[in-house]
Amino acid sequence: MPYGMDIYEYNEERDGKYCWISGAQWAWPPWAPLLFQDWMMSQPALGEWAGYEAWAVPGTHGWDVRTKDGLMYITVLLTDEEERKQRESIFMDKAALVIEDPFGFWESARPKFKENVDRLHPFDVEKASNAELAIHVCDCCDWGRSMAQLHMYVMSVLGGLTFLFRDMLWELTKIDPSDLRFGKLMSGYDNILYHANKGLGELATSAMDLGLKEVFDTLNPDDVPAKLEESDKGKEWLNQFNEYLKIYGMRPTLWGISGPTWLEKPAIPIIDIKRMMDIGGIHAPDLQRERLVKEREKMEKEVISMVPSEKQALFAKMMKCAQAWGYFQEDHVYYCEFSVFACLRRAAIEAGKRLVEGGVFDEPEDAIYLFRQELAMALEVGNRCGARDIMQKRKEEYQGYLKITDHPMMLGNPSMFDKMVRADPIIAIGMSAPVAKPEEVGATLVGAAGAPGEAEGTARVIMSIDELDKVQTGDILVTPFTAPAWIPVFSIVKAVVTDMGGGLSHTVIVGREYGMPVVAGTMEATQKIKTGQKIKVDGNTLRVYVLD
Repeated sequence: MPYGMDIYEYNEERDGKYCWISGAQWAWPPWAPLLFQDWMMSQPALGEWAGYEAWAVPGTHGWDVRTKDGLMYITVLLTDEEERKQRESIFMDKAALVIEDPFGFWESARPKFKENVDRLHPFDVEKASNAELAIHVCDCCDWGRSMAQLHMYVMSVLGGLTFLFRDMLWELTKIDPSDLRFGKLMSGYDNILYHANKGLGELATSAMDLGLKEVFDTLNPDDVPAKLEESDKGKEWLNQFNEYLKIYGMRPTLWGISGPTWLEKPAIPIIDIKRMMDIGGIHAPDLQRERLVKEREKMEKEVISMVPSEKQALFAKMMKCAQAWGYFQEDHVYYCEFSVFACLRRAAIEAGKRLVEGGVFDEPEDAIYLFRQELAMALEVGNRCGARDIMQKRKEEYQGYLKITDHPMMLGNPSMFDKMVRADPIIAIGMSAPVAKPEEVGATLVGAAGAPGEAEGTARVIMSIDELDKVQTGDILVTPFTAPAWIPVFSIVKAVVTDMGGGLSHTVIVGREYGMPVVAGTMEATQKIKTGQKIKVDGNTLRVYVLD
């Protein structure tokens, strides 16, 4: 059972009749106990349930969640046909104002997200007393829970409207999310994570203009700052870098709190800056955006003309809702997950440092293996509460999960998978079935959705984000999935192939904006392709070929 919370443990006898899907970017690495206790309850279960029920999303009441071997799995609480029809009418009534201005709906919600970013980011953990630090840890946990519910509230209505648009689009035009025309309708939107990556490109260009490239090329990334301190030009660049980190440094390197933030380990963005130097500091989305916007506007007119005149007005509004969903999906992560994870990790590491000084722990990161109330008590009374023994037991459990690499993508009854994908908008984003069997079209793999273009190159199979440092300029990235924290690597690869993903998955959205071929939702890319093989990725036909 995960950290003694057996209510979440998968039980074949009880749960086997349902289909449970690995939570893609939510699943790996396993969640440390400090995050698991609050986030596991609020994000996939309570957040989704509350959001779907608040809007009466037609196909589902929300999610149920289980863990097995440290990995999270989710299933959909499906509605029956009668319920679905009743809820669709209620949903459309509740969502009427959102339909009129979906982008404005997210813009009006963003300040609620930003409120806690502005409140908790500036907190000085080093100057806080133990009591103040313990309260801050709890504040960060509470913020995570409220952010999860708020972002699921926004995501539920935009996702539900996107689903209805998908059905309307197919009914009226026979275009589905695997069609490249669908991709063009969704392209050309900026977000704050692209701004962060653009900043890396600008820092790369500045370093080259100042004649500092050799420092980045010859030194270990950890040693770069100290070397730059030795020259005026180096100090000038470091000032720019530190200003950048003030804005974008509160972001995790891994999904969750198990890895350092950029502020904690500046060598991580320095690695990305070095990669950006290799391609001249170019930020592809800026180069692509004008073209993508023109293509989108042209495609909008073309597709709307295919719709009966009496339905065109509603169709156009629902299309905007789907576009807003894609924009929100990428944009909100900075204000929600990234900020929550970074603040909670920062507080935990500071608490861990103090407990190391008090002889309770051996290293600061041990703090992430306690629950919030246990960490607060340890700050108050040291090891009188048995914090070290509790931590050690959980740490061993967590490290045992890290050793398990052969996690199944599904548990239970896979025959329910198609129903779940058709019913739940967020599940469908992460997982969709390939459009054809590979043997039917003479390919090694076929995907469910993608971004246009063709590329040939060397495959680099990466199973999780902590292996991203292995990716080289010009590789073709092959991976189970990508998530917002992966965006910097999109600057240097030729193409991306994933096991999971649909027409509005992170991989497909970012691939379009970066102008690179993507084939997502192949289900078995990481099984059929090996690092070093020459492959061809055809995002136009959603096919992948192994060439050697």
